[in-house]
Amino acid sequence: MKVKKMYARIVVFLIITAFLLPLVPFTNVSAVSSLSSILKENKGCTVNGSYLMGVEGRSTVEDLLLLFSDSSIEIETDSTYVGTGDKIKLMNGSTVVDELTVVVAGDTNGDGQVGALDYLRIKRAVLGTFTLEKEYLLSALVSGNTKPNAKDYLFVKRHFLGTFNLYGGGTMDYNGTKIAYIPIDDRPVNVDRVIYLAESAGYELLMPKKDYYATKLDGNGTNTNGTKYGNREELLKWLKAVDAECDYFVISLDQMLSGGLVNSRIQNNTDLSYEYEIIDYLLQLNENNKVYFFDTVIRLASTVNYNGYGMEEYNILRNYGAVERKILTGNDLTIKKIIDGYKYNKSGVEISSSLSSSEIDSYLAARARKLKIIDYFLEEGKDILNYCYIGVDDSSPKNTIQTNEIAYITNRLNENGVLSAACDELGMMGIARLTADLYKSKVKVSVTYFGGSENEAADSYDIGNLKSTVDIHLNSLNTVITNSNDAELNILILTKPKSLSIAEYSNMLLDTAEYNLENKRPTVIIDASSNLGTLQFLMAERKIQLSSLLGYSSWNTVGNAIGIALSQGVTRYIFLKCNLDVTNDSNISFLKNITFAYVKDINYKIGNVSTSKLLSLINSSEIITSVKIYKTKNIGTVSVSGYRFPWNRSFEATFDIFIK
Repeated sequence: MKVKKMYARIVVFLIITAFLLPLVPFTNVSAVSSLSSILKENKGCTVNGSYLMGVEGRSTVEDLLLLFSDSSIEIETDSTYVGTGDKIKLMNGSTVVDELTVVVAGDTNGDGQVGALDYLRIKRAVLGTFTLEKEYLLSALVSGNTKPNAKDYLFVKRHFLGTFNLYGGGTMDYNGTKIAYIPIDDRPVNVDRVIYLAESAGYELLMPKKDYYATKLDGNGTNTNGTKYGNREELLKWLKAVDAECDYFVISLDQMLSGGLVNSRIQNNTDLSYEYEIIDYLLQLNENNKVYFFDTVIRLASTVNYNGYGMEEYNILRNYGAVERKILTGNDLTIKKIIDGYKYNKSGVEISSSLSSSEIDSYLAARARKLKIIDYFLEEGKDILNYCYIGVDDSSPKNTIQTNEIAYITNRLNENGVLSAACDELGMMGIARLTADLYKSKVKVSVTYFGGSENEAADSYDIGNLKSTVDIHLNSLNTVITNSNDAELNILILTKPKSLSIAEYSNMLLDTAEYNLENKRPTVIIDASSNLGTLQFLMAERKIQLSSLLGYSSWNTVGNAIGIALSQGVTRYIFLKCNLDVTNDSNISFLKNITFAYVKDINYKIGNVSTSKLLSLINSSEIITSVKIYKTKNIGTVSVSGYRFPWNRSFEATFDIFIK
């Protein structure tokens, strides 16, 4: 009887054990069967047979563990750094499930670094006096051939001398290059975004005191010089002082000659001798440095809350400026005839207005002054100008008071300048053009439109059509427009919907964006639909990898959005492709740049996607850190706070961005 009871207890114990056993957690047991299945994408490493290829020199054990999505890994190394010949093992308890041999490009002796000894070993192998085998032979083939050659040891030599990067960078190093920047005013689009953009390419952006370039709307006091606009005298002093430490400049002519964009719309002095003196100095500066200028064609309307004007005056003057004028051509297209025709419509009849004649005269005098100033600048600059952007401020696709001004200025521009719609993006475009010139880069780009309206005016502020505006911006950045198969950078643009719904076109664009990201194709997205909200909602719903895009914008006018997004994408792409070292600081600044675009353009301006949702998508995706060998990286967690309004109006909101 005792034996039967003991037997029954054993049976019960075994049944309970069999039931509970699957519920007991086992540590260090892997359910995966191969290291290749848990190797993360876009880290620059691949599995080739029994070898892990693409490991960078000076990688630690911790660095390699981050390449895999499973923790059941052991790495055997006798050095500070993981080197060629070291083993990576996938473990299931004490059992080795899979094993790979590490190959560090250029490391032929297994110390995890690339130095003179590696150069000598490869050179001797090429000369036939030394034999490299297996993983050490693979590590020597840095030029992509099947056996060692002179390129391999020369590349290795240049790498440890610091003039070449074996692991995906370029051959030039402009990290720390100083750029002196004078913005058009102190709004975030002209300050915050430009700073982030410059630093995302490794530059150090030098700027004068904010008081020297700030604009004060009515009721916001004055700068220390007692005016509501920038301080031209102090800016000149600053330029002369910074010239000693800087060779590159991006300068707003509106700021230097009129105290900023807003004041350029009302300043109407007729004695321009001081302005011409400033221009003479700027052109002298240009001859001894690389200077990128930007200016504007004065807008149709006045500025709300400046010089006593409100929304009523804005509408009256915009309507007045929008009346069709007689179009001048040939020998008739002169400054005198343009100015003489300001008051008259295309039939020669004087245009009426509910504003007083003195107010109209002041408005037209400001236009005349602005036109004479840019004429002098272009005449004296001629072929010596490095590059000049001219943006048409607050325009219209129709024949307006701006039409003859635009034609005249366009005729004066050589290949060292361009005119296009919009102006608030021009500081960023100046940085982007400087980058293209500095690296002598011609990025191959493709442009794909979704919506079918690219040959129409993008919005009521355009001066041509969407496609021409995009092409002008891209051509000014020295890009080569090609098809998507040959492109290095892909531009996806949502237009006004032609036949399908905006949602259908948005999903088509996002299908392409997802395909591009999955296939390691750097991408920029621009919403030029003038129907904001749908694309942005779907980006959030479909959980697009926001940080992995190289550029995005939907801010303000379509011309602004084009310039912002393209300058982001082209600048960062050139830096990743051509610069020797992509620093962590540049990565942080890029993430701030793209975060500012999402939070400002989508959450703040449109409002249909929460900041927390956007930050979740940003923090769950990785930025591109290399394009030659496509790599992505999570560089920290983003948060935002400290919303504020530099001009005390909601349009100019900015905020702080933190990355931990």
